[in-house]
Amino acid sequence: ISCACELRTLGYQVEIFEAKGNPSGLTVNGIAPYKITNEEVLEEINYLETQLDFTIHYNNPITTKEQIKDIESKFDAVFLGVGIGATAKLNIHGETFENVIGAVEFIEDLRKNHSKTHVGTHVVVLGGGNTAMDAASESARMGAEVVTLAYRRSKEDMKAYKFEYELAISSGVTSLFQAQPIEILGNRKVEGVKFMKTDGSKEEFTIPCDMVIKATGQAKQGSFYALIDSLNVDSNSRVIVNSENNQSSNPKYFAGGDAINGGAEVVNGAFDGKHAAKGIHIFLNK
Repeated sequence: ISCACELRTLGYQVEIFEAKGNPSGLTVNGIAPYKITNEEVLEEINYLETQLDFTIHYNNPITTKEQIKDIESKFDAVFLGVGIGATAKLNIHGETFENVIGAVEFIEDLRKNHSKTHVGTHVVVLGGGNTAMDAASESARMGAEVVTLAYRRSKEDMKAYKFEYELAISSGVTSLFQAQPIEILGNRKVEGVKFMKTDGSKEEFTIPCDMVIKATGQAKQGSFYALIDSLNVDSNSRVIVNSENNQSSNPKYFAGGDAINGGAEVVNGAFDGKHAAKGIHIFLNK
């Protein structure tokens, strides 16, 4: 959207292909509701569409090479603003049990269904990033009696911002460090999580719960990037770009946001979109 807005001010016709039924990706689907509401986001997108007159094709995922070729034939340049994917698998027993859910999916459900979203009585949140803090804070705010935030490394190693962690604790969340989940216990439905201490003792212990939220990272979009000819990605499935203009190894393609940084903030994506738009402008006028 940032790239589209910048390109429209430069006079180009712009079309956005959006896989979901609503705009703005993470801002509508992935940020905890206590931080921002859908109404605020959609109001801004509506304002931008009205003022700048770009087109968004909703429910239009790009999943085949034929679709890519069709886009390449119709457009002079393409900006890749795809985010990262579903919650990554832990590959431990019990991960498919009922009431085991990814944090991204939990937050998305909460954004759509609000108070109708199910929250367990005893919730274990796995992870140490900002998404884990969101999932833990929201679980406590939604009425869970006990919320345990479990992270496999030390408190100092957490990627979450300090104020996000303090916000979770102030919401009633308890924290547990140097605890690696090794098995989700239960019989079709989660009943607890078995952990192993990572402090060298390798001690094993169990925390009873009726819901597990995995905030352990998201899968990248490597299979999507593979559809595009001559597009170079690194070992972490991030598109490699020239930092001066965000142009990829395939000169027709530019990229930004999670596509090149592997998952950062909305503001990073907004900056990258503007930066890439200027790169596209120079590229098309050579």
